[in-house]
Amino acid sequence: MTLDLVQLQAVQDTERPIRTEAEARAFLLEFETVMGALISTIEEETALVRAGRLFAATDVVTRKNAELGRYLQIRTRLKREFHTLTRLTPDVLGRMRADHVAAIEKVRANLGVLAIAREVAEGIVRNVAASVGRAAAPSSYGRNAAPPSSQRVAARGIALDRRM
Repeated sequence: MTLDLVQLQAVQDTERPIRTEAEARAFLLEFETVMGALISTIEEETALVRAGRLFAATDVVTRKNAELGRYLQIRTRLKREFHTLTRLTPDVLGRMRADHVAAIEKVRANLGVLAIAREVAEGIVRNVAASVGRAAAPSSYGRNAAPPSSQRVAARGIALDRRM
């Protein structure tokens, strides 16, 4: 069991079940607040990546991961308490479903932008590596007008960071 699962289980053990309509509405308001903060951060990251400000976007990732962890905790409780929430606040859940669909579209847009940025970055690194490799190739020729195989030098010092 990973540390995240242990922490999540500890939080679940201390939560009291929702029993009243007021508790249900308070919980759903908290859920909407957490989801709104996460979506706002995702939109910020998307805007930064689209603007080409990748270093600024990496600063947002830490905050996004913390908000995602909180969202997953509260979403787990929402699933656990879903039948109670449906019984106590059916009007709120219908609106929240529509909000959730809109949020999913924003997440898809974010993932698309990040994928494109990664492809562009990998293309740049490949082109630089190819250029360095061509520059490091020998300029003399051996037998049969081919470069001597012992003199071939591969590009050195090129690395690709796939964490982004």
